[in-house]
Amino acid sequence: MPDKRQAPPKTVGADNFLIVGIGASAGGLEACRKFIHALPRSPGMGFVLIQHLDPAHESMVAELLSDQTALVVRQARDGDRVERDHLYIIPPGSYLSIRQGLLRLTPPLVRHGARLPIDFFLQSLADDCGDRAVAIILSGTGADGNAGLKWIKQYGGLVIAQNPEEAGYDGMPRSAIGTGAVDLILTAADMAAALRNRAREATIPHAALPQADAALAGIIKLLRARTKHDFTHYKHGTLERRIAQRMAINAIEPPTMGHYLTLLGND
Repeated sequence: MPDKRQAPPKTVGADNFLIVGIGASAGGLEACRKFIHALPRSPGMGFVLIQHLDPAHESMVAELLSDQTALVVRQARDGDRVERDHLYIIPPGSYLSIRQGLLRLTPPLVRHGARLPIDFFLQSLADDCGDRAVAIILSGTGADGNAGLKWIKQYGGLVIAQNPEEAGYDGMPRSAIGTGAVDLILTAADMAAALRNRAREATIPHAALPQADAALAGIIKLLRARTKHDFTHYKHGTLERRIAQRMAINAIEPPTMGHYLTLLGND
């Protein structure tokens, strides 16, 4: 597992936005079509598609997806800065990573055998973006992405898997779900709403939660008294981010920390 100290979480603000890493293999193109077609015209996020491609043939993925969305869709180039409302496609025969907001192309780590470009990108995304990172696992076979999505989860990012019942090939989504690190299991079209919720949660400043410190201290005390869990020595910032993330996942409107404390106190 990654060391949290290597990648301090970063909060989304005016100059920071969610960057969504999309992993796909067999059947993933159709799933990606459904996903981007459901996005609003200007979602305010950056997207990077890592798909298993034949290294011996040119890719037509960018052309095939560009008519499904208002996003700017193009094949990634070394040094591209990830911008809002853009979708970048991995080129064939390359590994793609992100460092300081810039996409980097490198040769595959191995010439033969299993290549794991989804893991490679997602791990770099977690390191670079912290809690601004989102991992989406679409249709495909195998387990590529499992290690990377764990990094995303560890750094406070959001992990979404396509519903295996919808996926053309359910191996990759089922394998991702089996890690226990997936936050949401959704159809491709429903992922757009989940991203809107995540972006909204991420832009809520600490001050928007009334008496957040006092409420959180009360919740910690109550949990220690009524359960076996003691969060006394956890950093409040970490706990607040995790609580806010769960609120967004469950479409709970802020501010609610004080409400939670009131409700728990009335049990």
